[in-house]
Amino acid sequence: MYVFVVASYGVDVSQPVSESAFKCLRGQNLQFAIVRCFHSYGEPDTNAPATVAAAWAGGMAHVDVYMFPCPKCGNAAGQASKAVSYLRQHGVKYGMMWLDIEQPSLWTGSHSSNIAFFRGLLTQLDLMGVRVGIYSSAYMWNSIFGSSYKGPTNYSLWYAHYDGEPSFSDFTPFGGWSHPGMKQFSDAGSKCGVSYDINWYPPL
Repeated sequence: MYVFVVASYGVDVSQPVSESAFKCLRGQNLQFAIVRCFHSYGEPDTNAPATVAAAWAGGMAHVDVYMFPCPKCGNAAGQASKAVSYLRQHGVKYGMMWLDIEQPSLWTGSHSSNIAFFRGLLTQLDLMGVRVGIYSSAYMWNSIFGSSYKGPTNYSLWYAHYDGEPSFSDFTPFGGWSHPGMKQFSDAGSKCGVSYDINWYPPL
């Protein structure tokens, strides 16, 4: 049982969540939300506009989205453009778009091809004026890109380590990052009728 006592805890969700559920989560002092906006099969998540709107209406202090790309589908620029265009067409207000870099089985077996695809996503999102962050873990990053690949460390890193500890004391540098921006420390969030991952960053 986690008790959230400062304004630096939040949730990420991949399923529809209602305004009333977000109000309930906000009552638990979970203060921000990150909503999936793109599926790993290469199409926008059509639940995202309503869930993002519900998060804002439910009192979340800030709301981001995350994109789960489809490397084996190809056309990184096209996928990035599709994700952003869909959100814009539906008037979705969000802060950052996090690129979800995980599950090596969904990527190609070539580090160089994976790196090229990743760079294609970043280039297109930059061209479209999107604020971008990177979600990954040391294991996922090294498996997908190789341990020698240094990522775009000018982007904030949101890393995953389910140790149940809202702290960066466990962080081991990878991908060129020496300091993370946010941690996903549990995948066992379950309150207010919602299943979610729990995230933390230090008070600013």
